[in-house]
Amino acid sequence: MNSTLTKNTDISQLSSIRFYAALTSLLLSVLAFQHDDLINSDGILYLNMASAYLQGGLSATAELYDWPFFSMLIAEMHQFTGFGLERSGQIINTLLFVVFTDALVLITSRLLENKIQLIIASVFLLCFFTINHYRSYIIRDIGYWALMTVAVYRMLIFIEKPSWLNGSWWQLSTMLAVLFRVEGIVIVVASPLFMCVHFHLKDGLKATIKLTYLYLFAAIVTVIIFMQQQGIEAAFGKLLSVTYFLDWIELSNEFQNRADIIGQQALSEYSERYAGDILTFGLVLMLMMKVVSGLGVNNLGVYLFAKYCGVKIKPNTSATSYLYFFASLNIIILCAFLFRHYFVSTRYALMLIAVLALLLLPSISYFLEQQWRLRHKRTLAVIGFLLLVSVIDTFTSSVSKGYIRETAIWAGHELPDNSIVLTSNIFIDFYVRDTNPSANIQLDRTFEEDHQKFDYFITIEKANHPERKIAYENWALTPVYKKQNTRGDTAVVYQVMDRGQ
Repeated sequence: MNSTLTKNTDISQLSSIRFYAALTSLLLSVLAFQHDDLINSDGILYLNMASAYLQGGLSATAELYDWPFFSMLIAEMHQFTGFGLERSGQIINTLLFVVFTDALVLITSRLLENKIQLIIASVFLLCFFTINHYRSYIIRDIGYWALMTVAVYRMLIFIEKPSWLNGSWWQLSTMLAVLFRVEGIVIVVASPLFMCVHFHLKDGLKATIKLTYLYLFAAIVTVIIFMQQQGIEAAFGKLLSVTYFLDWIELSNEFQNRADIIGQQALSEYSERYAGDILTFGLVLMLMMKVVSGLGVNNLGVYLFAKYCGVKIKPNTSATSYLYFFASLNIIILCAFLFRHYFVSTRYALMLIAVLALLLLPSISYFLEQQWRLRHKRTLAVIGFLLLVSVIDTFTSSVSKGYIRETAIWAGHELPDNSIVLTSNIFIDFYVRDTNPSANIQLDRTFEEDHQKFDYFITIEKANHPERKIAYENWALTPVYKKQNTRGDTAVVYQVMDRGQ
């Protein structure tokens, strides 16, 4: 590698930092899953898809969601290890987080000057609250983050040495990333543009061929597979969703309809013409707030303080140029999503947040290295304390949700085998089925089912939402089991007393 860091640090030192960073990432993920009381709601979908794949193949998964690769991985891990689907998903995401962390460290190594700075940057990455927040999630996004970050690293190598081999590694990592999230196609399609700008037109075209030759072959193979394999088009229908974001007429009409609602409901007749501007500003502001909050006040504070203290660094021009380009592509992806669905979560913006964090780290690392050499213990102690608080906050929750899982497990074991059970909670539904696959349980979150067709009803009663009990307050119910947390939220198993009446 031609980075400044590797000129001053031998490969064994870099490998040592990578090893300890990977080990720490592994331990943090294990700790996160041990601490977490409940699976995330998206995780239920992916595990249900994995179960459907095992029972009915791709056509069965397509009935639940049209992008099955992550669920297929879970199913294969389940068959290979013999672990349950939930544990299999946890293992996969733990390993993917190790890859994600390692790729971030490798990218950072190409931006920094020495071993001390890389250690500092690695500590910041491992303590990054927004990243650690998702360690206990079973989601396909983690695979996308990991492999797309690997792709960024491979691109930095390709820029320095545009060979066929380096181009192949980039293509392989981006292909795998797209299997987790389809928006990776935007990165693939736009990358030749950077090649032409960075290498100029003639050399850029040569580099583009080396960077994309596998995709042409893959496109031909994909078309053949789609034509011959029954059910695969429906299973991977998400691939076609990219075209939804290119329908300018539909997007414009939807935007105008929403702007009209704001103009008619919130503005006076003299201000209606500004409704579109207000909607645009609100959406962009929402995205900015997600990114800023995702970067973290602590990290931004340290960066700004470093700049205030006069920190100036000489960047790795080619690496930082591509990172800015990559960040720009992610902004475009997020804006397209935002103006299509009119919402965005921090999870969707994490790839942008991660690359922006990488751009902040050189200044932060250089500043803290100087503080270390100057023995400014007070500054180091304050920043160390903030990092420690960030990690502790990640794995600390004020209220446990374990009561939901414990109630579902009790119901799965203790309710009579021939019972017909109704529940209004997706977690209860999942864990009852997970505990007792033969359980006859039905999920109804809208209370439209006739409760008299069921023997038992399981629900969650929130202390701060007593009004939710109105939906079933006139049912003839007798509690047979309940579990409560410290806030007063209760999971209750009711027996239906007017069954069949």
